[in-house]
Amino acid sequence: MKRSSLLLALVLACAACIPERHAEKTPLPVTARAVAAVQSGQDRLATGARYSAVLAPREQVTLAFKVPGYVEELLTLPGADGAPVTVDKGNTVAKGQILASLRDGDYKAKAAQARFALEEARASATQARKDQERNTTLLRDQVIALGEFDKVQERLDVSKAKVEQAASALEQAEINLRDTSLAAPMAGVILRRDIERGSLVASGTQAFILADLSSVKAVFGLPDQELAHIALGNTLTVNVDALAGREVLGTVTAISPSADPKSRTFDVELTIANQDRMLKDGMVASVRPAPDAGSKSLAAVPLQSVVRTADGKSYQVHVITEQNGQTVAQARPIIVEGMTGNMVAVSAGLTPGERVVTRGATLVADGQPVSVMP
Repeated sequence: MKRSSLLLALVLACAACIPERHAEKTPLPVTARAVAAVQSGQDRLATGARYSAVLAPREQVTLAFKVPGYVEELLTLPGADGAPVTVDKGNTVAKGQILASLRDGDYKAKAAQARFALEEARASATQARKDQERNTTLLRDQVIALGEFDKVQERLDVSKAKVEQAASALEQAEINLRDTSLAAPMAGVILRRDIERGSLVASGTQAFILADLSSVKAVFGLPDQELAHIALGNTLTVNVDALAGREVLGTVTAISPSADPKSRTFDVELTIANQDRMLKDGMVASVRPAPDAGSKSLAAVPLQSVVRTADGKSYQVHVITEQNGQTVAQARPIIVEGMTGNMVAVSAGLTPGERVVTRGATLVADGQPVSVMP
C-alpha cells in the first residue's frame, strides 16, 4: 500500500494548507457538522477491485491411441435408468479403468512371432556357446587352428546379438499389444469422446479428453500496480455467477513472472476445492480479495474525515461522542493502512459503527460541542 499511503499524504498535505480554526485554544461555538459511520474496511475495500476469471480443471489430459486399429470395445456404465450406456462426456471414471480397446488379434500374433523368434535365437546362442567351449579345449590341445577357433567365437558373438535383438522385438510387440487398450491415467470426468465402436483410428488419434475436477483453477489478470499485494498462499474470494453468486475461497498457487504482451497484466492462478463437483469447466467468476484468518481487522472512513495531528507526524479523525449530556467531537489518533477510491483503511483507533465528522473535519477542535445534521 505504499502508493496509497503516498497519495493519502499528498491529499492531506493539500488540506493542511487551509487555515485550521481548531488551532485556536478556545473551542468553537456549537456548530452543525456532517458525519459518516465507520465501515468495516475488509467488506468495503474488498468490493473496490474485482477481476474476471474462467474456471478450468486442475488437471486435464487428452487420451489417444499409440497404435492404429479398429475400435472393438468402449466402456459401458450404468445409466440413469440402470441400463448400460456407453461412456460419454459427463461420466466419471476411476484411475486405471479401461475406456476403449482396439481389435488386438494382429498384435497378439506379432507378439507370438516375436516370442518364437526369441526362443530360436536363444537356442542358436546356446549351441554356439557349446561349440565355443568345445573349440577352446581343441585349441588348447592344438587340434584346431586359431583361425577356426575365431570363426566359432564370431558365431557366438552374432548369436548373442540376435538374442538381444529378438528380446527387444518381443518387448516392443508386447508394448503394442498393451497399447490396444486405453486406460484412464487418473480419476476424473470425461469432457469429450471422439471415437465410436468399429471406427478405424490411426496412431495418435484423439479418443477422449479427461479432466480432474476434484479442484479447479481460476486464472485472472492482475495489473502491475496491484501485484505487490498478492503472494503465493494468499486467500481470495471467488464469486461464481452461474451458481447464483455463490462465493468460494481460492488459494493463490501460481503468479506469472511476466506480463501478457497485449493486456500488460500478470496471470494469477487460484486453486479452489470442488468436493461437491458444482464448479464446472468454463464457468465465469469474479475474484476479489478476502481476509485471511491472520489478516488485520480494518475499518474504513471517508478521506475527508482524516486530518493530520498537531505535530504533523500522524493522522486523526474526530469521533462523535456524548459527554456530560452534550454531543462533542473527540480527536482520535488512527493508524492508516492505505486507500481504495475515496475510502481510507484504518487498522487501529476506530471501531465499525462509530460516527466521524466529515464536512469541515479540519475546522473541528478536540472536545468541541457539535450538533449532528440529519
